[in-house]
Amino acid sequence: MAFASPLAVIPTSSSRLGRALKAAFTGLVLLTGAAALSGCTMTEMVGDGGRRVEDSGPVGPGRGPRPDVNPIGPEGPVATGGPRMGTGVGSGPLKVALLVPQSGRARDQIAIGNAISDAAQMALFDAGRSDITLIVKNTGAGAGSAANAAQQAINEGAEIILGPVFAEEVGAVRAVAAPAGVPVIAFSSDSSAAGGGAYLLSFPPEEEIRAIVNYAAGRGVGLFAVLTPQNAYGRRAAGAFRRDVAAIGGSVVAEATYPGARDAMYPAVMQLDGKDFDALFIPDGGANLRDIAGFVRFGPPPPPAPKPLTDEQIAAGVAPPPPPPPPVRAVLPEHMLLGTGLWDEPASGASGGLARGAFAAPEPSARSSFSARFEGAYGYRPPRVASLGYDAMSLAATLSSDLPGQRFSARAITDPNGFSGVDGIFRFLPNGTIQRGLAIIEATGSGFSVVRAAPRTFQAAGY
Repeated sequence: MAFASPLAVIPTSSSRLGRALKAAFTGLVLLTGAAALSGCTMTEMVGDGGRRVEDSGPVGPGRGPRPDVNPIGPEGPVATGGPRMGTGVGSGPLKVALLVPQSGRARDQIAIGNAISDAAQMALFDAGRSDITLIVKNTGAGAGSAANAAQQAINEGAEIILGPVFAEEVGAVRAVAAPAGVPVIAFSSDSSAAGGGAYLLSFPPEEEIRAIVNYAAGRGVGLFAVLTPQNAYGRRAAGAFRRDVAAIGGSVVAEATYPGARDAMYPAVMQLDGKDFDALFIPDGGANLRDIAGFVRFGPPPPPAPKPLTDEQIAAGVAPPPPPPPPVRAVLPEHMLLGTGLWDEPASGASGGLARGAFAAPEPSARSSFSARFEGAYGYRPPRVASLGYDAMSLAATLSSDLPGQRFSARAITDPNGFSGVDGIFRFLPNGTIQRGLAIIEATGSGFSVVRAAPRTFQAAGY
């Protein structure tokens, strides 16, 4: 779903969306709803709490051929991982800075920066805002170079900074930006980096965990167990899960952790044997998730069959190998499994071990449309976080329709009605953290199925 204006529940005449729609009809382009991504018609809740405005596609003057914004070539920067030292796009007087890694970091981290930059440029093109210049700055290898990049952008007139990507850089950028009155929309999911003029546009696991715990509670689950990887993410997720279970009046009755080595995972599963609980929380992803879930559902794999004796061994009277031991039973074959957004990859949806397990994440349909459109423009599939670049640039374009001095104020950024982006509705709290409206998605063993749609407004989400 393309980025939209704030989901207003106040009279249209006094809302930012009302002004944006008026501008659209006079020739300024503000894409709303899903039309910019999928070309389909959608409706958006606006106005006095119930009136809908139909958006059947892009509005405003016709646009010429799409500019070439992918100088790397058909393989794209994610495929090559090469440095992208571009300085941005546009020549308008309103300047927006984007801080991403373009050198000095690991290849995969540079690739993320390239993809976020490409997505931001796509959003600026979609917005049709010739009055905006996107200034792209390289954050380099750490906090010091990120701070220098921020200072350069401010010296060049940036009114808002999008990025940086990594938590250790956010504080350094904020220290430069805050005295200049420039807000920061960073992409870190580390909530400790938020605040003081820095807002985190990201996918924090705490939001996903709160949503999945509430979903389980709504299905009558009150007794939970936790099975987490032995890493920082696992510890963070386990702490958030305990807090949310306590908030709904439930209990975490058993916990275990497992190492990354596949052969050492099953003993952790056995620690939960005989415990009385209804749902098991596994905050992991990738092959480790599929391995541990397989052990939970089916037990460990059987040992390899012994090799048959050779003719020479038989002639020599070598005793045949003993029969294999009986298979170890599955410990938790029927328990409900719960996860986080790390589950959100096709191979996990097809995993039999995760069948009937559920997690909270943005609805996949709009993101699929964004990904297909991005790939058509740049020639490579975007990484999961690329949509953050699109939504951040679209947020800046939407807010910039206000008057100078007001458009990027804390009040505007923390609009309680929120915004609608590629990954659904979101809003920033005064402390700089983010709230999202998430869908509940179930793994079926052959893919994913949305079992509860994401809310379209925060009022509907029950916040």
